[in-house]
Amino acid sequence: MIPATPQHGMSALTDDAERNRLLAEMAEQSTDMISRHTPDEWRFIYASPAVEMLLGYSVDEIIGRSASELYHPDDRDDFERRRPTVVYQQGFYTHTYRFRRKDGAYTWLESTSRSIRDPESGELREILVVSRDVSHRIEADQRMQRYQEELSRAARLVAMGEMASGLAHELNQPLTAITNYVRGIERRIQATPAPTLDELVLPLEKIGKTSLRAGEILHRMMDFTRKREPTRSALSLHPVIEDLIEFCAHIAKAHNVTLENCVTRALPQITADKIQLEQVLLNLLTNAIEASHSNPDEPPRHVWVEASLCSNEEVIISVCDQGVGLGESSVDKLFEQFYTTKPEGLGMGLGISRSLVEAHGGSLSAENQIHGGAAFRIRLPGVISPN
Repeated sequence: MIPATPQHGMSALTDDAERNRLLAEMAEQSTDMISRHTPDEWRFIYASPAVEMLLGYSVDEIIGRSASELYHPDDRDDFERRRPTVVYQQGFYTHTYRFRRKDGAYTWLESTSRSIRDPESGELREILVVSRDVSHRIEADQRMQRYQEELSRAARLVAMGEMASGLAHELNQPLTAITNYVRGIERRIQATPAPTLDELVLPLEKIGKTSLRAGEILHRMMDFTRKREPTRSALSLHPVIEDLIEFCAHIAKAHNVTLENCVTRALPQITADKIQLEQVLLNLLTNAIEASHSNPDEPPRHVWVEASLCSNEEVIISVCDQGVGLGESSVDKLFEQFYTTKPEGLGMGLGISRSLVEAHGGSLSAENQIHGGAAFRIRLPGVISPN
């Protein structure tokens, strides 16, 4: 009987050869570019035919060219800084960057690199790279970022529009005071005997302080509506809420509402864009104040902000009021664009607020409270450290 082992061994060799042939064929036909590079200047020593589709070069044109020369200047500097981590001992390295095509335009590539070393000496021989075009993904991400930026700014402008009368009232107070101080000085100057300079010092100081207060109000409005890049950082909630309550004090007084900050200073910090978070909270606060309106001869109603830490390291921020609550039919529609219960409202505030919260990886919901009124709850991840 003829032993089967040699035949099996020959079959295994045949299978290996066929497997390698198929892998080589797949590499030649793949839309991903497979390339090999020298370890010093990252010069191409091999490139699959996909290089022509991705970069516009033929295989012969790209061989010998240094990959470093094709990097976008900004990405080349970043790559050079991180280069020591690329030629590591084991494992893979993935990064996204811009590469210059033959026609001079830049395209976004995502590459996974592997260091090939001599098995005996450990000397770095070459770098094996698989690259794919991710321009559509990057452009989509950039469009989404621009959309979020414009959405945030639109939300702030909407809020300013809805608070315009209150802000006008807030500015009118210092301007009226300045006018009264000036007229008082004019009358005293025209009187006999004329006032001394010492007697004019106090009203002049009051004019200066009052004008500074008006300027602070204007700067606060400008900062709030100014177009800016979103920047997420570590935030302590208590001072953020305190500033917003002060900001809303005038509108709360007009509606006979008292505001309270129930957020403890011991609550852990969160990671968020301060302006966007302020916009969401400002919208919820103004809604709560208007819903809790009472007449001047009635006891004031309360609006308060509280926060708690969940076991899954989420912070829940609640804006609560003693208003009329949410109608059963309106709860599901609250966050729809252009839905509003206010005669003068645009129906954009809550929808934009939810979008901003979701962009932070969180959620925004609303519910009626057991003892009356409504509560809007923001859930945010990213608790980073205790205060």
